[in-house]
Amino acid sequence: MFDGESSIPAGDFKGTVRDIRQITETVFSIHIACPVISRLARPGQFIMIRFPNRSDPLLGRPLAVSSAGGDDISICFQVVGKMTALLSRILPGEILSLRGPMGNGFGLPSSTMVTMVAGALGAAPLIFAYNRMPQNIGKNFILGVADRSWYPFCEWIKKLIPEVRFFSEDGIIGKKGTVLNGLGEELSPEEEIWTCGPLPMMRAIGQKYTRGRERIRVSLETRMACGMGGCQGCVINTLKGKKRVCVDGPVFSAEEVCWDDLKG
Repeated sequence: MFDGESSIPAGDFKGTVRDIRQITETVFSIHIACPVISRLARPGQFIMIRFPNRSDPLLGRPLAVSSAGGDDISICFQVVGKMTALLSRILPGEILSLRGPMGNGFGLPSSTMVTMVAGALGAAPLIFAYNRMPQNIGKNFILGVADRSWYPFCEWIKKLIPEVRFFSEDGIIGKKGTVLNGLGEELSPEEEIWTCGPLPMMRAIGQKYTRGRERIRVSLETRMACGMGGCQGCVINTLKGKKRVCVDGPVFSAEEVCWDDLKG
């Protein structure tokens, strides 16, 4: 099933770590057994992860679901702080507290072709979307990275999505340039773009097309505390008023986002 929302509200569950894989010096992938979330998760949704019986870090960390099947889900993350550093040292068999699946995902395509554009770790929710895409929808996958340090990550992605096209700033991986170099000058009426990654990249994609911007879906990343809309900590400005990334998103139309108000 491929839709934007699960029919049952998010809940709190325990997940057992199946395995952890180090992809680069700072990037890891974890498989977690959690049958309920695996059954309910849709591409573009995320989970809040916490360590049970531990108050530091106090708040959960939102991480996109990169795959779901059977009893398991997987996440992919980069070590950027205390929480992710602790996650990188977790062992098989350990238990995590999971809240999810959360947020509104990408939903069903409205076009016959979907081009997915990822910047580095922004690939995580798009991997899930790519592998769940209905068979009657064409699909492309473009990944942009900074330099050669991302080579092991790109090799990992290529095993999951053999048709992926790479762009890197130094030209060592794939073609030299940014992901914008892999996009056409105009957005075809039969095509839409789904993207996740650094804010400047998504802003540039949203501003590239004066026509068809409503067919560009962006998955935003912001700081979250509760992940359920109560704390108002992830509010952004849109043309339709203020919205919370955790419950109204994280996927929005590029047309509705007030890009100049976002920092990054």
